[in-house]
Amino acid sequence: MRLLGKYFWPCAARRVLAAVFFAAVLAARADDSSADYANWVKPWQERPATSPALAGAELKLIVSRVQNEVEVAAVTAMTPVQRAQLAYHIQVSAAEVATNGSWRTYFVSNTDARSGPVRGLAADDWQALAALLEQLPDDHAQLPPAGDRFVVQTLADNAWQVRVYNGKNLPPEVKKLMSLLARPANNLF
Repeated sequence: MRLLGKYFWPCAARRVLAAVFFAAVLAARADDSSADYANWVKPWQERPATSPALAGAELKLIVSRVQNEVEVAAVTAMTPVQRAQLAYHIQVSAAEVATNGSWRTYFVSNTDARSGPVRGLAADDWQALAALLEQLPDDHAQLPPAGDRFVVQTLADNAWQVRVYNGKNLPPEVKKLMSLLARPANNLF
């Protein structure tokens, strides 16, 4: 893997991918859906509150799309070799937004990692972002089907609040959030 300038931190990107994979393996050992949810979101709750890629700025928001996971029951039935192969298929695309208005996107898989440039949110977009974050619906601590999950993390009182949504049926508030961050390209991930 090669470094892609000062905005890419391979260790952090690998930790994201490893956390997603191991959360799936840990969830496979859980007995009920609340334990599955708690195990799956735990790595997301333990992320650092700052971003080295954004000059160490404190983060306000991270939106991640996790693709190509499989259901817990399928992971439980896999051999160790099949689980290792699964790790090569999981992909995470994310956007992280700092409290100073700077933000960036990145993509991580077991075979590739890319980082987008650091950008800045306009004052109007910053206000719209704050309003959208207040309107995010509760996920009721239920994991949506594996395969295409959106994770929205907001930092409050130095702790990550994590919500997980079905990527195939996103709430309108999450769609608006994605649209806001996608400007001007009209496509975030």
